[in-house]
Parts: sequence; C-alpha cells; structure tokens
Amino acid sequence: MHATNFYLRRGASVFASLAALALGGVGAQADTAPKQADAFPLFDNYIKVGGQDTSLTGDGAAFQARTQQPKSGSGGIEDFHYSKDLGKDQTMEFDGRAMAGAEDYLGKLSLSKTDVGSVEMGYKKFRTFYDGVGGFFPGSNTWTPMNPEDLHVDRGQLWVEAKLNLPNLPAFSIRYVNETRNGKKDSTIWGDSDFTGLPNNNPPISQVRKLVPSYLNLDERHQELEGIMKHTIGNTTFQLTLLGDKTDNLDTRFVTRFPGEAKRFPTPAATVLVPAANMNNQIVMSQFDGVDAKTFLAKATVETVFSEKFKVFAGISYQDVKNDFTGDRPLLTSTPTATGVVVAASDNNLNLLGNAKATIYTGNFGVELKPVKELSVNLAARAEDEYTKSAATFTSVTAAVNTTTGVVTTTNTPQVEYSRVKGTSWTPAVDIRFTGIPDLALYASASKRMLNGDERYSTPYNPATAPFGTIAANNLSEDHGNYTVGASLRQSAFLTLRGEVFYKDHVNQSIGYATTVGDRYVLGYQFTGIKLTAIAKPLAVLTFTTRYIYQKGNMDVGGYIPGYGDYDSMKATNYTLAETVDWTPTTQFYMQANANLVLNVIGTVYPRAGIVPGTATNVTYSADGVLQNSNNNYFTGSLLAGVVLTKTDDLQMQVTYYKADDANTQLANLTLPYGVAAEEVSVSVGVKHKFSDRLIGHAKVGYFDSKNDTTGGNTNFHGPQGYVSLDYAL
Repeated sequence: MHATNFYLRRGASVFASLAALALGGVGAQADTAPKQADAFPLFDNYIKVGGQDTSLTGDGAAFQARTQQPKSGSGGIEDFHYSKDLGKDQTMEFDGRAMAGAEDYLGKLSLSKTDVGSVEMGYKKFRTFYDGVGGFFPGSNTWTPMNPEDLHVDRGQLWVEAKLNLPNLPAFSIRYVNETRNGKKDSTIWGDSDFTGLPNNNPPISQVRKLVPSYLNLDERHQELEGIMKHTIGNTTFQLTLLGDKTDNLDTRFVTRFPGEAKRFPTPAATVLVPAANMNNQIVMSQFDGVDAKTFLAKATVETVFSEKFKVFAGISYQDVKNDFTGDRPLLTSTPTATGVVVAASDNNLNLLGNAKATIYTGNFGVELKPVKELSVNLAARAEDEYTKSAATFTSVTAAVNTTTGVVTTTNTPQVEYSRVKGTSWTPAVDIRFTGIPDLALYASASKRMLNGDERYSTPYNPATAPFGTIAANNLSEDHGNYTVGASLRQSAFLTLRGEVFYKDHVNQSIGYATTVGDRYVLGYQFTGIKLTAIAKPLAVLTFTTRYIYQKGNMDVGGYIPGYGDYDSMKATNYTLAETVDWTPTTQFYMQANANLVLNVIGTVYPRAGIVPGTATNVTYSADGVLQNSNNNYFTGSLLAGVVLTKTDDLQMQVTYYKADDANTQLANLTLPYGVAAEEVSVSVGVKHKFSDRLIGHAKVGYFDSKNDTTGGNTNFHGPQGYVSLDYAL
C-alpha cells in the first residue's frame, strides 16, 4: 500500500506534478501573467510534449484519488493542434493528446466549408482514480483497506457529427455519440465488522461498525443519435429534434459482511463475552444489476420575434422510455454446525427479469416582454404528463442449515411484483429585470412546480399461493417553489455591490386513499438564504472581491399514522465567507490570494435526546452520543504570484492550503465518527523560458503533504513532485 518511486527520464530527474491541486494547473496557470508583460508568442499550430512524476512516500492509492494523477508518473503529448486551409473556404483542424500513465487520450478531426457545413469526428478517453478503503475505528485502530487498494475507471467517448448549412435552406445536423465506462470504483456501502475492540455483551451498545470496504465493477455503454432541423422564415424560427438513446449496463457490487468471522457452536448466550472472530457469521454478497434502456424523443419548438419588445416561444415533446432490467443477489453465509463451519448459498433475487415503460408528454409556452428599454419580463409555463408502469419476476432462494448434520436445504419461492405511477405537473415561471435607476440593476425570479398523481404497487408475492400481494394505493402530490430577488449596484468605479435573497419550499406527499393506508408520508424542506458580493478597487492595480453566503433551513417529516403532525427531522445551516485579492503593481508582477471559510452543520435531535437510563438488561448510555450533528467545517487558501524575469523568462510561485477538523474520536464507543479531520499543504515554483520564437519550455518543482486523521493517518502521503514540457510551433 505504501511505496516510494523515483526514476530518471532521458538523463534528467523529473518530479511529478500534482495537477491543479498541487502545481496550480501546470500549463494553464503558467500563462496567467498580464499579456502586456508576456513576451511569449501564441502558436497557431503546435505540439506540447511533457512529463510528470513524483517521489512519493505514503499511500499511493490515496495520492491517486486525491490528485487524479498516477503514482508512477505520466508523460507524452499533452496537446497537439494543427489547422490548415485546404482550399477556398475550406478548413481542416486536428487536435490530439496522448498521456501514458494518466491514460488520457484525444483525437479530434474537423472539416468545414463556408456556406456548406462541417464534419467532426473524434475519440477521447481518460482515467479516474479511486481509493478502495473503508472506515477507520479509532478505539482499536482498525483499518481494512482492499487488496489491491488502488482502483480506477476508464471513460471513453466516440463521436461523429455532421452539419449542413446551405444559404436560405433549413439547417441540418446529425450527431452520434458512443460512451463507455469500465473499471472498478470504491463504494460507500461498507460491510460490517466486529473487530472494533468493543465487547459483545454490553447491550444495547453494539460492537458492530460499518468498516469493511466494498467496490463496484462497472461495465456500461451509452449511445445517442440526435438529428436536428432548424429553419427561419421571416421572423419565425422552427426547430425539430429527434433523439434516440440506448443504455447497456451490467454493474456488480461486491460486499463482505463480518469477514473472517464465524460463531461458535453451539452459539453461546448473549451475555457471554466472546472474541471478535466469533461474534457473527461471514456473509459474502454479490449484486448484479443489468439495465437495457431505450429512449425515443421527438421535440418541436417555434419562436417568433414580433418586435424588440415582444417575442413568443412554444414547444412540445413526446418521450418514450423502455427499460428491461435483470439482477441477481447471491449470498454465501458461513454457519457453524456440529460438523464444522458450513457455507450456505442463498439468493435474494435469483434470475430477476423485469421491464418498465414510461410515456411523457411535455409542452411549454412563454413570452418575452420589453415594454420599455429598462424593463424586461419573461413569462413561461410548462406542463407535463407522465405514465410509468413496471413488472418483474424473480426467485427467492433461502437456505436452512441443519446444525447437527451440516446438511443445507434450499427452498426456491417464485415471486412477482408490479407498480404503476401517473402524474401531471404544471410549472409557471417568471423572470423580471429592471435597470431604470442609474448604476442599479434589480432582478427577481419565481417558479412553482405543482404535481398531482397516484401510485399503485404490489409487494412481492408467490403466484402459486396468492393472486396478488399487499396492495398499496397512494395519492401523490408535489409542490416545489423557488424564489429569488437580487440587486447589483455600481456605486462608483471603485465599488460594486451585489445582493441576492432566495427561498426554496419543497413538499412531497404520498398519502393512502379509500380503505388503503398506503405509504403515508409527507416530506418537505424549506431553505432561506442570502448571497452578498462586494468588489472594491481602491487602486487601479488592486482589487478586493468579498463573497458571503448564508443558508438556513429544515426538513420535516409527516407521521405514518393519520393525526400525527409533522416534525423537524433535520436543521441545516451554512456560512461561506470568501476573499480574493488581485494585485498587479507593475507589468512585471502579478499576485492573487484566495481564502475560503465554510461553516456547515446538519442538526439532528442532538442535544435533545439526552441520557437513556439503564435497565436490568441494558446499560445506561447517551443517545446524544449516537445521534450527533454532522459538521463540515473547513478552510482553504491559496497564493499565486508571478514575475517577468526577462524578455524570455517568467517565474511563478504557488501555495495552497486546506484544513478540516470535524472528527470526534470520543464518539467511537457509541457510533462511527464520520467527521473529517485532514490537512494538506502544497508549494510549487515554475519557470517558463522562450528558447526561440518556435520553442517554449516549462518546468515546475513542488512539494505536497497530505495528512488525514479521519483514516488514522493510514492514507497520508507526501513528497516532491515536478513537471517539464516543451511547446513547439509547427
């Protein structure tokens, strides 16, 4: 899991870049000096070759996931661009990239002819890194990474697009896209473990914690074919869009519960203290989820401009979605018997076969009004009707173990389930902007989505013994309101102020009707917030940008039994304060400093839960220690400075800092302390040198240090990194 890598490339030591996080975006931010001070030419056609590597100490998988750079370095063609005029009004362009190690590749070819059209085709692929770790339990220093820990997913996209734009004729375009996603990534659905150092005979305090890492194996393909026709007659523009969409996915989730554990035989009483290895039985679970979905969309829009003061637009669409799904969830459970531990095979959803179909009709209409130069009003409304139905069959396989003989008896039970949902929604919206007061702009927007429908479904049942399962029938309703009011004031050339207040009020209801109780729930949340920005420019070379965001709200839940009122299930408060300072005292020097402080808390019943008194069978414990608030407070800061050394040399320096201190290990005996405690620092120095009018070189060296107390320091890493590249004009 821990490694140190350092090697030579072409006789020179090359330290790795930590991409944007550690080295400030390498090539991108190396060019942020003021143009008047930059003696470096801009190449029309060029190739950029570069490489990066690191001398890493610590957790290589954590490094990859945090920086999205391979721990073994990368190198190749960072960027390639070539364009050429092929003839009168004809142009060819090619862009490419090939970075081995990072597995980042691009090839794009474009051909165009004025007043005729264009053709573009290409393929790109890139890799995303993940860290296969679970939770850390501080009481016993339990740490369970996967082997191997470093995971990755490769994403690819192939596309072809053609456009035909003949004068005075409809414009046509057709585009085909084929996207893939393959590989392994970590999952936050962790398995259970008793290896926490806590006793098993101290009820009701459980010794079990979700610590064991799990992962997903992805095999996904998404294809899309879209055709568009657009034409303007007079002051009216028509557009017709046809879209076909196909998804083929087969994903597998692997989870192990209580790895390495098996209860003793015979099972001792709950009051008996046993080793962690004998507290529960190991369960190995695999879940296969297959999706074969097809979507057809037809959409027509029209827009008419009657004058500068009046515009009308409308649209209608039809969408048909068909989805076939498959699945399987085999489980292997270790069970102690008189003959030894027996592994019993069962299955929650053997040979799951199902389908779903949705039909959606959507229409919208709106007007844009500008009665006077200083006032604009946009009024729009959207209506949608959706009907969805689904059905599935599968076999439930249970396994019974004879603890005397060790014989496993399996029982297969066929199951059927189905559901149907109808819903109609209506969403009016308005946007208003007024600029009639000098140096002041006022704006407001409001939208409200209202849905009514009903739902009916059956729980799984055995068709051989019952005509149907437990039926649920619900009235569905949704009410989502979003409202914003804001202003922007340019007080002077030295000060600009912006302010915005927003309110969100969302409610979802599923209430049984007639003699059926149904699901009986009401979920809602209300949030109020404010956003303030001040841009101060006391000097022509100095700018301060201050941002403040405040948001507060709560979520409420209605009781299952009629007559029980709503109660707050969550209260959330968020403060964000950010400051940016830009300073360019001369054409030879520039600096930017950033600081961001976020204070976020999601409240629960804490601290109202109090102490649960002990009984004859349970010890006294603090419910507040279990139902803690969730804190996500952190600070980030950065400093970027650049100086023009000579007409052929630029120097850039950067420092970044991040700190969070929300973990509370004292909660470990009652719950899993989820809060993050981490600190990261990076420093880098880069040089850009012009060898000639056709050749420019870049070099950066830096150091990165990441400490993560959330994982008990097991994912810490640090080390120097470096980057070199050459830009050559073709």
